[in-house]
Amino acid sequence: MTKTVLKNLLVAVTLFGFISALTSCGKKDANENQPSNGGRTAKFTVTVTGAPESAYLSFVMVGLTNNPSDATVWKVNGTVQNNQSTVSLGKNNFSGNTSTYVIESVKPLTNISAGIQCLSPGNETYKVSYKAEIDGEVKEDINGFTVTKSADLTKDYTY
Repeated sequence: MTKTVLKNLLVAVTLFGFISALTSCGKKDANENQPSNGGRTAKFTVTVTGAPESAYLSFVMVGLTNNPSDATVWKVNGTVQNNQSTVSLGKNNFSGNTSTYVIESVKPLTNISAGIQCLSPGNETYKVSYKAEIDGEVKEDINGFTVTKSADLTKDYTY
């Protein structure tokens, strides 16, 4: 039984690799920042206020273009994140003077995902705001959610 599962998994991974190799080959357009189909812009605004030491914070944004080897797709607070298709923010990012982060795509994206998890295992509370804009249209707007021991903010979005 295990051999069959492993064999099927190996075939699936090989097939995925083969299809990826075939689709990544080809002539580059003069304007390679514009995908031929489905390219969208993304902007995420995340604010955390009053997070205690015991807080658990995780914000992850993933973006892919039509070119599988193109990894520079985000800027954070105006700074381009070279060679990163994923932006991950955690507790340490919100412990200094910066409480708000703006994550924006620098190229049109064909796949966009965002994951949020905010927990407060202690008795302290804090506030979280999350706003997602795709092609300039607000898709999610969570404003001032209070995270407590019994009320966490755990979401996964695909845009």
